[in-house]
Amino acid sequence: MLDDSAVVIPGEGHLYFDITGTATRPTDPFNPAGLEEVGHTSRESPLTIAQDGGERTTHGSWQNTSLRESISPVTQMFQFALLQWDDLAYQLYYGAGGVQDGDYYGVPKGTPQPTEGAMYIRVDDGPDFADFWLPRVSILRADNVELDPENLSGFPVQATVLGVSDLEYLFQVGAKRAAGGS
Repeated sequence: MLDDSAVVIPGEGHLYFDITGTATRPTDPFNPAGLEEVGHTSRESPLTIAQDGGERTTHGSWQNTSLRESISPVTQMFQFALLQWDDLAYQLYYGAGGVQDGDYYGVPKGTPQPTEGAMYIRVDDGPDFADFWLPRVSILRADNVELDPENLSGFPVQATVLGVSDLEYLFQVGAKRAAGGS
């Protein structure tokens, strides 16, 4: 069935994070209690939803060359660039365990440790929106920081979706709906 109102033009978006990981899916998408907005993110590459794995392999016998199929495990990832040069961006990009020293953030030594928490993403399409609820993610750098005098510079990060043992789903995707109609 064709539903012309179900398509989305992602005009604006808001990414929220709960570093404690205790937040629940917001009941008010425009004021998500327990979650803090991560700040400005890149408009040129606002959000990439990717997956790794999921390769399909066909297994056959001598009598049936297409007897069974297996699919490798899939990892889901949300990638975006943090534009604010602040403590939260530094922690999410460089790793947990850094030390604030006045105006400076001390990047932790050794292997970077991702920052875990809960994440909520709202994608606005005019007066309507669609959203994602990620009960548990692990965030760390996704790419190099590039300083370009013609553009805003930021910190590309990846939120890898992690499972929660007592939930039957990995994350949730909300249908496109009108603001106030959630």
